[in-house]
Amino acid sequence: MAGLVEEARGRLGPQAARPALRWKIGALPAVSGDPELLRLVWINLLSNALKYSSRQPQPEVQVGTQPADGGTLAFFVRDNGVGFDVRYAGKLFNVFQRLHRQSEFAGTGIGLATVRRVVERHGGRVWAESTINEGATFYFCIGEEHAGTP
Repeated sequence: MAGLVEEARGRLGPQAARPALRWKIGALPAVSGDPELLRLVWINLLSNALKYSSRQPQPEVQVGTQPADGGTLAFFVRDNGVGFDVRYAGKLFNVFQRLHRQSEFAGTGIGLATVRRVVERHGGRVWAESTINEGATFYFCIGEEHAGTP
């Protein structure tokens, strides 16, 4: 997964290389799965983190893992951006659902729906946590049959 994250960062363009932006990327274990689809997950999650933290004087994006329910490992992308109201977290992963106005942040509303579809195709699940004006964390687990060795 570490290689996919680096490839995804490379595809994000100049916004990912802003001098004020701080990246914190932890150790990421290998998984088996479709690398093109998993790269798409990282591109969408990292792109959102950059977009929604872009108004911070010192934006920060963290990538890592932590234990999840059932003894699985959750990958995460965390930012210090605008966050969202957790009451609407269930809508985030539906096609064309947006929690911020188009005039505030550009986007089509399909990125997180794509993330959900890819993760579910790999036998996993995706979820998010947030505090308004403090940032958001997006998590996903890959099914055990796709888990690899670190």
